[in-house]
Amino acid sequence: MKNKWVLLGFLCATFVVYTLDRALLGPLAIPIQKDTGISDVQFGVLNAAVFWTYAAVVPFAGIIGDRFNRAKLIGIASIVWSAMTLLAGFSTGFWSLFLLVAFAITAPQTLYSPSAFAMVADAHKQTRAIAMSCHQAAFYTGWLVSGAAVALVLAWCGSWRWAYFIFGTLGLVLGIVFLTVASASGKGNSEKRSASAVPPPPKATVVESLKAFFCCPSAVLAALAHVSLTFVAFGYTAWGPKFVAQKFSISPGAAGTGVMFWHFVFAFAAIIGAGFLTDRMVRSFPRFRLVLQSAALLVAAPFLALFGFTSTLMVVWVAAALFGVMKGLFEANSINSLYDVIPSRCRSSAIGYLNVLAGTFGSLAPVILGWLSQTRGNDGLALGFAAYGGVLAIASLLLVCSLLFTFKRDRIKER
Repeated sequence: MKNKWVLLGFLCATFVVYTLDRALLGPLAIPIQKDTGISDVQFGVLNAAVFWTYAAVVPFAGIIGDRFNRAKLIGIASIVWSAMTLLAGFSTGFWSLFLLVAFAITAPQTLYSPSAFAMVADAHKQTRAIAMSCHQAAFYTGWLVSGAAVALVLAWCGSWRWAYFIFGTLGLVLGIVFLTVASASGKGNSEKRSASAVPPPPKATVVESLKAFFCCPSAVLAALAHVSLTFVAFGYTAWGPKFVAQKFSISPGAAGTGVMFWHFVFAFAAIIGAGFLTDRMVRSFPRFRLVLQSAALLVAAPFLALFGFTSTLMVVWVAAALFGVMKGLFEANSINSLYDVIPSRCRSSAIGYLNVLAGTFGSLAPVILGWLSQTRGNDGLALGFAAYGGVLAIASLLLVCSLLFTFKRDRIKER
């Protein structure tokens, strides 16, 4: 696509649908469990299996994204995962949900992030932070509207299955449109490259991409901080709605709407604001990203404890919102911090490796909270949320190490 902002618009729309499909399990936990008889531990395993699949497949998705047309990959993947989302509405128990939600939907979704983030980074140089922020804001938008969308579906249609039917159909339409536009743009770009006779840049080898990621201290530290927040976020979105619904005796729809809305609407505002601010600040102070991220993680920690232990519903929403602000400030620069120390031709693979780590360790969060819920009830969940705040505090220290000792040496200066 010739216009970098049109490309960003298509990617944002696709990311919203992607996120809606991923977000359905949390708000639908209670009706799914009532209808299918799935236990708390099984539901935790179902959430975790999504990330196990993601972690197993995404490195290959990153390597593919560095070698093939990224726009076409995204279009095809969107069509496939949306079709599987639609079919998930026919699930009858744990194993059918496991195969469809944890594998058939998740596997094609792995193709999205490595290719999309690399496309945004390559198209936007001076506007990279705000472009990445807008793209990440689309991810938040999906989570933001998921609770309200589920509540509407349950109110109008009376069954959790219709959420999968509706969002699957929406994704199919968008995927077909995106693939059509990407194919047309690809032909035009091919003709232009042939006319100018400019050879494409060499493709990175697997060994080169592995070295660029795992042998760079700043990249490893940035990745570990990202993994820590992902771990906490997985637990929050998987069990937050049910925790609030049970603790305050409100409906699953109301709990899901509140947990998702207040958290992600403030995260949305924070990530957009941080994008504009960062684009200005990094020109004179390249380490500004790390300063902002480490501060955000440290400040976020007590809000998770407040979310778990407060006895007032209003305070729950405040804690969710403030946690969202800190999450937005961090994620406005999460991928950019990695790209600051990773060469351009290795970036899809780098996102693949990043998501392997995030999926592997993040997948443990829902299982741990599921076990705490089954053995200690809501008190166990409250304790778990507070402990996850401690994880964020440790992650903050990792970024401080990068800020003080490794980033200046590892930073890549782009033309």
